Amino acid sequence: MIYTLKKTLYRIARRLYVLRKNPLKKWISILLKTRKHILLDAIILRYDGSGQFQEEIDFLKKQSDLIVFPYKQIKQIGDVVSEYDTVKNLPYVVHKERRLYFARSWSKEEALWKYKDFIENENILGGGYRTKSPHQYQSESFRVKDSDILLDVGCAEALFALDVVDKVKKVILFESDTIWFEPLKATFEKEIKEGKVILIEKNAGNENTPQSVTITSVLQNEEYESLFVKMDIEGAEPEVVRSCERWMETNKDIRFSCCTYHRQNHAEILQSIFEKHHYSFEFSDGYMLFVLDKLISYPYFRKGIIRARNNK
Repeated sequence: MIYTLKKTLYRIARRLYVLRKNPLKKWISILLKTRKHILLDAIILRYDGSGQFQEEIDFLKKQSDLIVFPYKQIKQIGDVVSEYDTVKNLPYVVHKERRLYFARSWSKEEALWKYKDFIENENILGGGYRTKSPHQYQSESFRVKDSDILLDVGCAEALFALDVVDKVKKVILFESDTIWFEPLKATFEKEIKEGKVILIEKNAGNENTPQSVTITSVLQNEEYESLFVKMDIEGAEPEVVRSCERWMETNKDIRFSCCTYHRQNHAEILQSIFEKHHYSFEFSDGYMLFVLDKLISYPYFRKGIIRARNNK
């Protein structure tokens, strides 16, 4: 413990010394690195010794870096085709013999890197690329079904939706970031024409406004027996799940797979909402260290995904 504290103080002093003769841009870069190292040392210091999160702490010590997914990678994806569509002027990768398009401003190399990050690092589709997968939306017993309407809320490039689009009854995509509108329309061009995929260019929210729409209002014109709601909306998950409470208690088969890592207490908040409506639930395995949250604090490690179903 004393060694870790001395190392932290040394790092701070070294950064301050270097900052004296550097321009503003260099200051910012050094300060960001300093924050990461101080946070890493603080986490290790807090958990120095055996106990909860020891597996994660041992991994961080070995890496000497802050890792969002603090688990060993055990395999890699094979060769992936990555090209630039000169007709659509968009980069893409090939997933399940389908083109997954990315933002116009990206290169094909950036698209390939991000795709591999989704598969190997985040493990959003599963596949066992790391020893634990805290950002995996499905499990062996909790999966998308043939009868489902999939609501991909905060879909971005919509890799998850593309992975299951041939299986489900229908897909409704929610995305408000304009950089994704063009690639989404390119990826699902055929399905959008057929009406199997609907793209809603708004936030999912708790009221209908020019910028947002409620899931309840979207479902009013849909006939369905089962829903799979995948949600990754930068910390707005509890608010949007609460907006669904009117129809959560139903005889239909409803499953939610929601991110919990954006805020420190969201795992507990979402758990309480689902328990209120008598949903059974499970968390994804392992923990995330979401260092992008500037308010990150003890206990630092967060559950990544809550999967909940109404048992109908």
